[in-house]
Amino acid sequence: MVDHDPFYSLKSFIEGEEKERQRLSRELHDGIGQYLVSVKMQLESLLYMDGEEVRERISKIRTDFDKIVDEIRRISNNLMPSVLEAFGIVFAIRNLCVETSEHTGLHISLDFKGDFESLNKTIKTYIFRIAQEALNNTVKHAGASQVDLVLIRRTENVLFKIKDNGKGFNLQEVKTDTGHGMNNMRERVNLLNGSIDIDSHVNVGTMITINIPLFH
Repeated sequence: MVDHDPFYSLKSFIEGEEKERQRLSRELHDGIGQYLVSVKMQLESLLYMDGEEVRERISKIRTDFDKIVDEIRRISNNLMPSVLEAFGIVFAIRNLCVETSEHTGLHISLDFKGDFESLNKTIKTYIFRIAQEALNNTVKHAGASQVDLVLIRRTENVLFKIKDNGKGFNLQEVKTDTGHGMNNMRERVNLLNGSIDIDSHVNVGTMITINIPLFH
């Protein structure tokens, strides 16, 4: 049974904020930080190249800058899901799916069952961020052509299922692979006192089932 006294709520909030800062720090260091180091080294190498090599390297640097811009946009969306605030969680996740599909060619189906707009802001924000992380993982790692998202609101819980037809993976290997993104999903689910079950088979695909309890 979860204690709902003010001290517990404050403690949970502080712990959640600290975990989110740690996650952001990792993303900045491992993502943008590495890209910037690479660009710096490439710029320095221009001093020792002739004209044709310089043009080729500048083209490569331009591509890397595009990646940096995309990464900053992704992190910004994670921090401030403004579309969620303005239009609600159903529209926000549908919009996320449409944008991801348009940019990657991934075919995405999405099904909502129940009332999600009456959920509190924290739960809606974290569900949105879990959806972001799930789609990001699918695009980066799954090699899938299809992913299906199902969100079911019940009286006592929210059920979130993500299924893809990708290459699958070894669960033991992913548990120690911080770059895979599953740890970020687990952290967010844990902050909601939820549970996450991952069922993946090589060359078959992956099914992620998330259960988030609702306290009244």
